[in-house]
Amino acid sequence: MFIYAKNYEESKTQLFTKIKGLKKKGYHIFTSKHVIVDDLAIDKVIIKARRETLSRLILNIGLHGIEGYVGHSCIMTFIDELLPTLNDNTEVILYHPLNPYGMKNYRRTNENNVDLNRNFSSNNFASENPGYDKIKNFFTPKRYKGKKSANLSFYLSVAKLVTKYGTSTLKEATLLGQKTLNTGVYFSSNEYQNSTRYILKEIKENLKDIKKVIWVDLHTGYGKRYQMSIVNSKYEKDSTRDFITNINYPLVLGLNGEDFYEIDGDMIETIYSTNNKLSKPVDLFATCFEFGTLGEPILKSIESLKAMIFENSSHFINQNPKFKSYSDKLIREQFLPSEEKWRIKAYQDFKQALSGILKYKNLVK
Repeated sequence: MFIYAKNYEESKTQLFTKIKGLKKKGYHIFTSKHVIVDDLAIDKVIIKARRETLSRLILNIGLHGIEGYVGHSCIMTFIDELLPTLNDNTEVILYHPLNPYGMKNYRRTNENNVDLNRNFSSNNFASENPGYDKIKNFFTPKRYKGKKSANLSFYLSVAKLVTKYGTSTLKEATLLGQKTLNTGVYFSSNEYQNSTRYILKEIKENLKDIKKVIWVDLHTGYGKRYQMSIVNSKYEKDSTRDFITNINYPLVLGLNGEDFYEIDGDMIETIYSTNNKLSKPVDLFATCFEFGTLGEPILKSIESLKAMIFENSSHFINQNPKFKSYSDKLIREQFLPSEEKWRIKAYQDFKQALSGILKYKNLVK
């Protein structure tokens, strides 16, 4: 079962307790710390291959900070149940977490309110988001009197926006990333963040002197509530149908407008584009695990947006304590569900999906 941490500090304690145990079992492990802000850091853990390193398996958590708690549980499960199944030629690298400020403070964004998965710009931050500019006021942090009035105001605003601009504009505005409102949701910034600069260097290092790289980016929030989605890159060579068959997992999506949503600055796409520019690209498979929390229908998506907007307003504006408590609960349930049924299924899906990928990519004994 998943091991959950009560807070950021406990997650670090659990991680290094596991590392200590692995060392006692004879694993050769190297750790390093990259401080991002104050005393909050990305811990990099390298579990060396027992023999010649031919493959590299990479797991990262917390690119969207609060999502790192489920990601942390995945890493604990991986260490306990899947690491022993790897062959002797596979090295493992863990990044815990990529957005320590967000994980510590239960926010998706970093210390500058930047959505890090919109910050790996492919065009020198030239992308525009006209949909966001049209309805920027909707995303501007507001002071709310209480839960009832806040909900009424939110739903009326959504109804007006959809009536005037349609659902496509709202979807584009909320997911593409934007640089016009630094206190708004999905802020991508116009410069690389500390975490981004660090991981860009790591991407280049991890693609050196190796034959095969498998990279899994762990997220929560998007998709069906009780079925984790594997979201593959547009560069993935296998068709979705073949991939589902080969790894024995039922829900696999591609990164395109029909299956998922269009964004600029995505980390997985950056890993592929970096590899494609190498004189000798490695055999690469990079993907995202998305543990759905609310569900897919449009009404569920609106509920997700509400949680993010309310939490963001509570972060930037001093709110009524009851409303602050309400917004905190919404954001946690959105990205760290408390329901036992959800947690059990998430554990099962993680094991099934990663086990299938490891077997398909010949990383197991």
